[in-house]
Amino acid sequence: MNNISKQMRCLAHLKGKLLADKVNLYQEEINDRNYHSFLGLSVVGVVISGSILIIGIPFPHFFIYNKQIFGLFCLCIVLYFMGKLFLQKEKKYSTLAFYCALTPIMFMGILMGTFLDPRVPSVTIMVFLCVLTLFMIDKPWRIIMFITCSAIVYVILCYKAKEYELFLTDVIHLFAFYSMAVGINFLTVNERIDNVEGFVNYRIRSELDLMTGVYNREVGLNKIKQLINDGVQGAFIIVDIDNFKRINDNFGHLYGDIVIKGVSRLIKKSFHEEDVVLRMGGDEFIVYSVNLVEVKECKKKLECLLDCFSSSEAGEEKKGIPVSISIGCSINDKVQIDFNRLYRESDQCLYVAKQSGKGCCVIKE
Repeated sequence: MNNISKQMRCLAHLKGKLLADKVNLYQEEINDRNYHSFLGLSVVGVVISGSILIIGIPFPHFFIYNKQIFGLFCLCIVLYFMGKLFLQKEKKYSTLAFYCALTPIMFMGILMGTFLDPRVPSVTIMVFLCVLTLFMIDKPWRIIMFITCSAIVYVILCYKAKEYELFLTDVIHLFAFYSMAVGINFLTVNERIDNVEGFVNYRIRSELDLMTGVYNREVGLNKIKQLINDGVQGAFIIVDIDNFKRINDNFGHLYGDIVIKGVSRLIKKSFHEEDVVLRMGGDEFIVYSVNLVEVKECKKKLECLLDCFSSSEAGEEKKGIPVSISIGCSINDKVQIDFNRLYRESDQCLYVAKQSGKGCCVIKE
């Protein structure tokens, strides 16, 4: 029974590696890497095929595939410009574009090993089977399916193009290279997926404030500046905890940390996923709420945040000291506006809120 259970676990582990469902979790990073690999492959193709053409054109008797190499040269140029002009903006199609690019290259290798030179053993297709798919990241079962379909097409064309003895020799070689291609790609792509997972998790941790889980100062401010530079309108909001020094002095930093965490949870809960929330430092938070440009709607949202805070555990009164927050906000409803101006206006509104008795919000239109 133990052996059977071990075998079942091994099969389940193998199935998980083959399906690699976690690719879906990191698709954005994988698309970005496939995009750069796509460009890299096209550049390498241009350089190699161009070099062969330069050397081979003066010696046509030794380089019998000059026409095919020229076709490959043109294809790689087209792929490069397709990547630069289209995929750069639509990276979500990078994996699909990779398969579309590899298919004619693989088919050209199949023709070069069958009908274009039927009297000698195949070499190009054997190399292509092992190497071409190593440039991309995708679920292993899809890559193996692509390799398998390519091998099947090769066997069919090889049977029609070559004599039976040479056909058998190529099939034996194909079996060895096919096994090698499947093994290498299976191991390599899983290792690269694990690498992507580790990189994404590290990047997420490096972008977040460890205590609160919102963006840290550097990353959050850069994201807001990018949104403003891209002309994305919204509300620039500064949230500050009132009397926070007294809270730390009277009840200790541990309780102060609890209050900060409670405020961050309420802020994240009150805004949308596309909004940028960051901890500026200490007890101050900044929010850039995308497309929140109507003053009435903004005031309603911020007052709702104040109400939620006052009724939550984070806003409870402890030994005579009420915990409250003050909010300053500046509306960015213009196409071009300076980040520093938004920050300054929101900070001035926060100052007015503090001077007005705290626990309130002030909005500059």
